[in-house]
Amino acid sequence: MILLVYYIDTNIFVYAVEKHPKYGRMCAKILSDLQEKKIQGTCSVLVLVELINVLTKLNKIISKEGANKLVIADNIAAVLSLPIIWIDLDISIIETASKYEYAVNGVDYVHIASMNGNTIDEILSADRDLDKVKAVKRIDPLDYK
Repeated sequence: MILLVYYIDTNIFVYAVEKHPKYGRMCAKILSDLQEKKIQGTCSVLVLVELINVLTKLNKIISKEGANKLVIADNIAAVLSLPIIWIDLDISIIETASKYEYAVNGVDYVHIASMNGNTIDEILSADRDLDKVKAVKRIDPLDYK
């Protein structure tokens, strides 16, 4: 059986963790399908950096509300337990990313360069800005099957 290979954007993990009202359920399904090896996921280690950043920001909001904060290490361990192929950032990815001129933010340049360097052209992401990049095909979590 050939598995579909997707690059998994950071927002998939974030929306699953925070149980986002619009995307949470489908992002959790994507992670479940990764766990069950129904699909193959690939991510740059940059996703982990972004995830730590977002979870830290969420904890600031949560602590102001008086709720229990997220245990960031547990969330990162859960992500690392998934059968994901991790792409290390190396100089060639950064050099490639620095040459792009897409109408998206620079962090996305690194994700796109990570995808291109590993012949991945589909990204699971809620980030509509990625639709501006013709070199990749964005699949919205709500369109995931």
